[in-house]
Amino acid sequence: MYYLHPYKALSSGSTCVRYVRSLLSTLLGGGPVVYGQGGEAVLALSGFHSEDWPAVNFLSLLVYLWKRGVVDMPPTAAAPVVNERAFQGVPIGREGADPYFDFLELKTEAARGVTEFYHKSRPRVVAVFLGGREYEAAATTEAAAQTLPARKITPSPHTPEGAFTLKYSHGLVFKIPPEPREFGLLARHVADVLKRAAALPPVERPPVKVKKKSIYLLHGGREVEDGVLIDNDVYIYI
Repeated sequence: MYYLHPYKALSSGSTCVRYVRSLLSTLLGGGPVVYGQGGEAVLALSGFHSEDWPAVNFLSLLVYLWKRGVVDMPPTAAAPVVNERAFQGVPIGREGADPYFDFLELKTEAARGVTEFYHKSRPRVVAVFLGGREYEAAATTEAAAQTLPARKITPSPHTPEGAFTLKYSHGLVFKIPPEPREFGLLARHVADVLKRAAALPPVERPPVKVKKKSIYLLHGGREVEDGVLIDNDVYIYI
């Protein structure tokens, strides 16, 4: 996996978490979960389960090609492997939780880390890259589905694309097939989709006051004397 040329490494049929994280740290800075400085228009997430290895390689290659000037896409922060244990095939124990379904309750350290960066960055788009049998793109908002080559979905609020759509972002889900030879061509298409999505009008919701709960503060709420001011709809599902 440790090739001198990232294109060759990321077009192989395997993934090394240490290599991917080292590469994105060099390209974007930040870490250890999310690589980026904050303020990026796109937040890209992957590596929730072991079958996501094509998506991890593809996302990492996409960032590499963007930083090399090969593809044009908006400023992007990335978490290539959100759940390292599950990505490497380690079963989730009784005491554990699956970070992919934890973006509402925020019980896991990984979900809390991504969410903290999210509120710092307030990205226009959250893109989740998953492994799949064939390429597919889906969008969580009507504006994105009508503008992009993507079908409309209504995800669970427990997932990252669902929770962040309730906040400030258009959510996208990309299914990446295990065909590394196609990554170069696919990268140009996905980069164009991200660029068009980042140009969409922002998702905005009026602030409301809710009773004091620490979970609301983790979701971007601001504590006031008689409650918490929050400008997203996550509180409805908690």
